[in-house]
Amino acid sequence: MKILGLCHDVVISSACVVVDGDVAVAIPEERLDRVKQSRGFPGMAVDQCLRQIGLSIEDMDEIAVGWNPAIELETIPDGYANCRRWRTEHLSQVPGQFIRAHLQKASPELTLTGLWKDCPQITFVDHYWAHVGNSFMLGPFESAAILILDGRGEKQTALLASGRGASVEILDEVVFPHSLGLFFGAITQFLGFKPDSDEWKVMALASYADWDNPYYPHLSRMVEVHGNGGFELDLGFFEFYNFWDRRMFSDKLVKLLGPPRTRGTELSTRHEQIAAALQKVFEEKVSEILIRLHERTGLNKLVIGGGCFMNSVFNGKVTDLTPFEECFVSSCPDDSGTSVGAALLLHAQRTGGREISGQSDNFWGQDFSDDECEQFVRRYKLPQAEQHSDPAVAAARDIAAGKLVGWFQGRSEFGQRALGNRSILADPRTAEMKDVINRAVKYRESFRPFAPAILAECVSDYFECPRDVKVPFMERVLKFRADVRDKVPAVVHVDGTGRLQTVDREACPTFHRVIRNFHQLTGVPLVLNTSFNLNGQPIVNSPDDAIRTFYSCGLDVLYLGKIRISK
Repeated sequence: MKILGLCHDVVISSACVVVDGDVAVAIPEERLDRVKQSRGFPGMAVDQCLRQIGLSIEDMDEIAVGWNPAIELETIPDGYANCRRWRTEHLSQVPGQFIRAHLQKASPELTLTGLWKDCPQITFVDHYWAHVGNSFMLGPFESAAILILDGRGEKQTALLASGRGASVEILDEVVFPHSLGLFFGAITQFLGFKPDSDEWKVMALASYADWDNPYYPHLSRMVEVHGNGGFELDLGFFEFYNFWDRRMFSDKLVKLLGPPRTRGTELSTRHEQIAAALQKVFEEKVSEILIRLHERTGLNKLVIGGGCFMNSVFNGKVTDLTPFEECFVSSCPDDSGTSVGAALLLHAQRTGGREISGQSDNFWGQDFSDDECEQFVRRYKLPQAEQHSDPAVAAARDIAAGKLVGWFQGRSEFGQRALGNRSILADPRTAEMKDVINRAVKYRESFRPFAPAILAECVSDYFECPRDVKVPFMERVLKFRADVRDKVPAVVHVDGTGRLQTVDREACPTFHRVIRNFHQLTGVPLVLNTSFNLNGQPIVNSPDDAIRTFYSCGLDVLYLGKIRISK
């Protein structure tokens, strides 16, 4: 069974193809149109996905869309319900009239057939159901509790459920305007950052202050968790539900916390304290919700999804702060992953089954052969290019020598984090390396940390965790062991933590060899890994993107497959 999955009109549009329950290919639109956080229709991604697997749109059995417009029909205004301005509006007016006339709620799925003779049926899936597909259907558990949290879907802002096999039972939901995602976004905007984009900057800033400060009690009182796991906000402090106001926070919040920060101005101790209080409140409230969810399900395994779980600091604490013993977070819990989730959900529903092996990697994008890479090198007439039979050995030497390395190998990652195929790699052993990368390549805030990519078999030698812990997608922050922090200062955050990636020999063989060779040279089993892009640009996708980025910044060496290019 072949399903084309789509998400658009959300932060980072994307497309994918799921074949017999496995993700065959998945690509964010931003990698192709080169527009950071592209939200338009993913036409380029659809074309590339189909081209990559050698199929046409007519070869698909179904098209799955991770947003359900039928829900909007519940509230179609009286003044428009009978006023035709464009004949295409029959598609909304006719079903909308029936929903209104019979006082019905929209189904979580809406299917459109007959668009053209051989067109597959198009099924629009509730946004939160698509998140369920991206978490539970992609996860490794036969049975699990499920929590979905983000800003908002069609109207939901939280979903509590339990899953078994291919079936999911909804236990409770919270609807707009009560939203923990928008609560976090509003304070993000108050601190002078861009909501739906910069929340992880606030997460990083939170480490620079103690959460036990004057702002914590104020923010804590704004969110109340109920006994069933639902919650509500004190809406008087916010304006995100007022679509005529571009501010997400109200004058009442300004009166309570002081003047908001203007973007680009210096960060103060007050801003750090507000960020720390926000992170603490988020962790406490979500933990309360999960404790209630555990009580209701009695399950010890958990899957979490939605943009709120890009909060890797909280993800690393879930099993410490709640009764759950195991927790799965996919490589793409944000909206970009709903194309994959919608397709996996429909596959499970149509077949009555699902793969339960769990996601092992996210290398679902485009691949470029050595010959294709060489063609790009010739096109640009690059003089300092040479072939290496084993680029992993050469790259490890370059990293150990202090060079900044652009690393372009294999299929591109799907998600917002580079995991060793579209990465910038550097030596973590000197504290100055963080500033070197910021000045030469990333041009980003100095308070944001860089990630350590560590050999999976060595994770407990450097982090406070059991030996078998796996963090394959940089989805969790863990504490470094105190006795090793001075060995790798470039990747140790101010609070002694790291947003790590455990690199497995089977899932990431080439990247594993780079780190293994670096380990042999230096005695350190990890490297600094950050995404191969400049600030404000998407991660590189093609050799053309990589070459242009390489010559636009201070990288020293670029590896395109087996080709080493130096300046």
